[in-house]
Amino acid sequence: MPTYLFYPRRADGVSLTFIAEAAQDDRDALELAGEIATAHDCVGVFVWEPSATEGKDRFVGEVERPNARSAHESQAQQGAVATF
Repeated sequence: MPTYLFYPRRADGVSLTFIAEAAQDDRDALELAGEIATAHDCVGVFVWEPSATEGKDRFVGEVERPNARSAHESQAQQGAVATF
């Protein structure tokens, strides 16, 4: 089974950690990403498959949590005001 790297991301797009898990294939990895997004209360999860050689890692996809808001949406709804 291939190992995939899961990067839970915050609303500002930053991922502070990663999780390495095995999955049968890309479809299973993306399903697992949805479970990770919920468990870590993040807006989404980037999924990568590490290269078996010195080549480049492969981007598998991204799963976004339903009803999760991006930083831009959150600020707009909170009425954030910039002062100078």
